[in-house]
Amino acid sequence: MRFSVNLKAAVSLLLLAQFLSVNSESQAEPAKPKIRSFRPVVPIKQNVHGGMDQMKSQMIRLTIPPPPIHESPSLETIQDPEPETAKTELPPEPLVESNPEKSAPEEIKPEPATTTSKEAEAPKEKAVTKEGPTLEKLRAEAHALAEQKLTYIFGADDPDSGGLDCSATIQYLLNKIGVKDVPRTSYDQYSWLKENKLLDDVYGKSATEKLFKKLSPGDLIFWGGTWKSGHRVSHVMLYMGYDPATDKHYIFGARGKSVKGLTGAGVDIFEFEEQKGRLIAHGKIPGLIY
Repeated sequence: MRFSVNLKAAVSLLLLAQFLSVNSESQAEPAKPKIRSFRPVVPIKQNVHGGMDQMKSQMIRLTIPPPPIHESPSLETIQDPEPETAKTELPPEPLVESNPEKSAPEEIKPEPATTTSKEAEAPKEKAVTKEGPTLEKLRAEAHALAEQKLTYIFGADDPDSGGLDCSATIQYLLNKIGVKDVPRTSYDQYSWLKENKLLDDVYGKSATEKLFKKLSPGDLIFWGGTWKSGHRVSHVMLYMGYDPATDKHYIFGARGKSVKGLTGAGVDIFEFEEQKGRLIAHGKIPGLIY
């Protein structure tokens, strides 16, 4: 029992001593403030949408209340005159029927019909005015001249003599359909087209191939070196066109005494083949309506 009592006393004394020591330390030394630890500032990422995105979100969120309904007297004043004008316009109608002088405008109504008929006749007059030397007349006269079975005569310029040369054939044919100021010789006819800026030179190694790509019926074709003329051009003929049935091109004119055309004459229609001389140029006939 003594031992247990002494043990309890000892424990109590130890507790008392510990309590006194803690109080003494707290009174002797002031308590130190605790050091706070601060975290680094981290920027917050935000998705910022500017411009129309914010405007759209605001427009969607806004709710506009309906406008208050006011009874405006102006609407009634605007609607009232309509029946009044209708009522005022009704009485004058029988007055128009009773006046014989005002019936005249009804007789003037047929006038637009006359104007439309004149307009309809206008294009017909334009079509009639297209008269003169045409490609159709040129072809027809070329066939008619071929049927005369003329021979090639150098220097001849009159069919009544029995023959023509190449340039005289072209001159006679063009004069017959109404083309004016046609020169007599082939080189002068070449210069005639050149002065009118209707000539296209196609000389060279591939002159024939170039010519077929550009040719059109009614063109004059010029050659050089067919005889010693002293000029660049010495022969001329007329291009008649291409026949897909025979796959051949045809020309008209006078080629020579030894060459015969489709009718067996020297002044005739010939198949377009390579002939003596060299190809120089081709061009449109001045004054011809193509």
